[in-house]
Amino acid sequence: MNFLAHTLFAQGNPERIVGQFCGDFVRGGDLSAFPEGIQEGIHRHRRIDSYTDQHPAVRECLSVFKPPQRRFAGIITDVVFDHYVARDWSQYSDMSLEEHVDSVHDALNGLRHLLPTDLQRFSDFLQRENILLGNLHYSGVETTLERLSKRSERFTPMAQGAAVARQHEEQILAAFNAFFPSLVAQERTGGE
Repeated sequence: MNFLAHTLFAQGNPERIVGQFCGDFVRGGDLSAFPEGIQEGIHRHRRIDSYTDQHPAVRECLSVFKPPQRRFAGIITDVVFDHYVARDWSQYSDMSLEEHVDSVHDALNGLRHLLPTDLQRFSDFLQRENILLGNLHYSGVETTLERLSKRSERFTPMAQGAAVARQHEEQILAAFNAFFPSLVAQERTGGE
């Protein structure tokens, strides 16, 4: 899952929201430099990623991508899944998407001093470009994958990832619908 879905599961707690972001920016098992709430968010992020990667519907969904996009299938699918979460946000939260995004930005700004340097830069970019709210429209998927494709020459195939995903939307949406409710249920029961 990508950042919008991850922050949904932080349950509005600023430290857990930050921890969900740190999950992609912090490596290793020693998290003692962070407060307990951020540690919980990092652990939850890792658990969600593991659950997602192992889910049979997600694994089957990845097979729609052929080379050269195949090596980026997980990233492309995560971005598309965030679009589905944004599009159907009211099914998952009593808070509006706009309010949620504001709470995420507030958490990142309020705990900025605890963010790794790379995450501080990403947080600035995320807010400036309003990426989380941009997930509401498929053009946000296209923009995100286009930006990722410019990270290095080997990432170039990601630029076409949104178009490939659109061609296979029926299968990807079916995978999301088979997978995401089970993730929501797992996270609502504490992730056990």
